[in-house]
Amino acid sequence: MMGAVRDYFEALFGGFGAGWTRFWFRPCDPAPLSLIRIAAGLTAFYLVLTYTPDLETFFGRDGLEPLEMFDSLEQESRGLDRQAIVHQIRESMPRQYRFSYLDDLDSPGALQAGHLAGLAVLALFTAGLFTRVTSVLALLVLLSYIHRGPLLTAQVEPILAFVMFYLCLGPSGAEWSLDRWRANRQAKNRPVSLQASDSDPPGAAARMSWGATVAIRLIQVHLTLVYAMMAVGKLSSDVWWRGEALWWLVAKAESRLVDFTWLHGDFARLAFDAMTNGVMLYQLAFPVLVWNRLARPLVLGLGVVVWGLLSLVTGMVPFALAMLIASLAFVPAETVRSALPRCCE
Repeated sequence: MMGAVRDYFEALFGGFGAGWTRFWFRPCDPAPLSLIRIAAGLTAFYLVLTYTPDLETFFGRDGLEPLEMFDSLEQESRGLDRQAIVHQIRESMPRQYRFSYLDDLDSPGALQAGHLAGLAVLALFTAGLFTRVTSVLALLVLLSYIHRGPLLTAQVEPILAFVMFYLCLGPSGAEWSLDRWRANRQAKNRPVSLQASDSDPPGAAARMSWGATVAIRLIQVHLTLVYAMMAVGKLSSDVWWRGEALWWLVAKAESRLVDFTWLHGDFARLAFDAMTNGVMLYQLAFPVLVWNRLARPLVLGLGVVVWGLLSLVTGMVPFALAMLIASLAFVPAETVRSALPRCCE
């Protein structure tokens, strides 16, 4: 009897350990990670580029968010009620731990130079040049703007930040990158005796990586947690339960991309009620169904529809785009390679 129990638990823990190792560390094709690098890099480049016309207005010494304002807010928060959430955040994470190279750029010329340097880093990261280095530098550039102008940030920056952080952990420059092009050029210039045989598949060594698996899995897990938190937030809101949330978003003329207020009557009420509940149900179902291989294509396809609708209603196109970019971690490598041209090979 005891032997059977021991054998059961050995098989149980052995199977769990094997599955855990397989889930996190089995080498995989880094093609989806490279696609995420391109999409996230372009989005980060766009976000930073939008600061260009008002760079001095936002981040200058006498701008809308001077450093003295944050320092004074932090000092005031230390003497006030610690039960307030904003005060707890400032106490647990003082500004000196929020790195931003923009803090040290006092003059307009230095600020412009630092801004151009940041854009250059993001461009190199997107193109995949020295990706192991530029991925870290690109993350620091994005965090610098987030930490320097926290009042300018929206929902897109946190999503983009965690995606770019995980890209630092894997070989995001393995495909569709200048790094890949340079490696192939060097391989062609090697002596014939040192080149791979014709029987070897092109790029076989670079296409399978346990580092890519870790990075992709972290993006997947983090994204499902984001969806779960969004769903929990909606469950605690009366306007989502009543099916009125999308209508209230449509009524905000300052943010919407398309004016749907011409819709009225019982049909419009039922349509907005159905869309509101559909969005809430989708965000509830995503963390569960996306892990099922049969349901995954349907879940990802519905995500394009849901975020496309929300971007029209709310005007938060970058946020919707960032959520779809993170969802690319669930797209199989075979689908990515069939959809994109085989360049740099």
